[in-house]
Amino acid sequence: MKRLIYTTALTIFSYQLLHAQTPACDGIRYKQPVFAAVKKTTLPYAPATNHLGQPITLSMDVYEPEGDTASRRPVVVLEHGGSFVFGNKSDMAKWCELLAKRGYVAASIQYRLFPVFPLGIPDSTKIMDTAVKAVGDMKAAVRFFREDAATANLFRADTAHIFVGGYSAGAVAALHATYLDETDNIPPFMQTIIANNGGFHGNSGSPSNKTYSSKIGAVVNMSGGLYRRGWINDGEPPMVGVHGTADGTVPFLTGVAANIAYLEGTGVLHPYALSTGVWTYLKKVPGGGHTDIYDQAQYAAQVNNYWMRATALLEHLTCFVDTLPQIITPVAEPATSHGIDWTIFPNPVQYDACTVRLPAFDGIATLVFHDVQGRELLRVGNIRQGTQEVSLAGFAPGVYAVRLEGTGKVLGVCKLVRM
Repeated sequence: MKRLIYTTALTIFSYQLLHAQTPACDGIRYKQPVFAAVKKTTLPYAPATNHLGQPITLSMDVYEPEGDTASRRPVVVLEHGGSFVFGNKSDMAKWCELLAKRGYVAASIQYRLFPVFPLGIPDSTKIMDTAVKAVGDMKAAVRFFREDAATANLFRADTAHIFVGGYSAGAVAALHATYLDETDNIPPFMQTIIANNGGFHGNSGSPSNKTYSSKIGAVVNMSGGLYRRGWINDGEPPMVGVHGTADGTVPFLTGVAANIAYLEGTGVLHPYALSTGVWTYLKKVPGGGHTDIYDQAQYAAQVNNYWMRATALLEHLTCFVDTLPQIITPVAEPATSHGIDWTIFPNPVQYDACTVRLPAFDGIATLVFHDVQGRELLRVGNIRQGTQEVSLAGFAPGVYAVRLEGTGKVLGVCKLVRM
């Protein structure tokens, strides 16, 4: 009878997980390539004023899965690299196509670059001003998709799930767009730059565009950095990063980026974010430089692994975040609860192991893992009072049900996220 009660509860749990998703969520889409072809559309997204005081119109390349019928799709807005001086939105085509084939709407945007001709080589203050402009342009692009969803609905954006990212300077802009806000301790020179560029939401975009939210769901960081790690605070969006440890342009740890301005790299941001409670994943590439990790075969497996982790996080945020609190604690099954205090951490799990903690338990328990279809994947016995590490090697990114059993009893059930 107890077995029947648990099976019924697990079936309901699995059903709720599957049907809490947006319409296109099926456990595969957004994590793996499911479309063979991609459609690209180029269109304007925001009026702006350039460094010379001239009006310009910024454009973006939008990549969609060809033949997709989903009514709502998460969006990833990307900016290219180039030290805020050079580069083109076409530089991000490879990553936009990767995302679109997984079911996302991906946009590579034009943003305002510093005009070396006629203004000469920028100093640190001028490049910071340009970075702030790039942040404002990225936020205008985020707002573009929300306005489009409310009006023409050309791209069927899921406005609750708009993410940002980029490579190099583009990643720097994305990190600042995500974490720099009014609550941070900002030096006076930068406060002036922000004020001169329209405030924290920027001055690019039409009047109607500016009425929409600039809220960002997560940041996809490829070899980027943030001016100050302390701008990352508990409760702010998740971050996934990949960075070479021998990066000579944007430091993996801290230093002067591109010989112009100080930045703190992903190797510093990741552990700091962990200490604050922000979800974060870092793919460290030992010996990798700034560009070679993305175009040399020796690093391909590591970059592919990074994108597997990145899209698993975005899929989780899109499909399950509304059903899971940030720190997920066990929920006892009402019909068989015995008041056992236990937890599994970290949750989400970023690597190949988790830890189960039973602060006060007099006996021996078993931990059982199921997927959302209710299939048993792993059974770990001899769980005792205290902490014990459990290997999750071979577990694909996704959401799992975990059952704690005592002698003839189901002691509790919780949800575990594997990134």
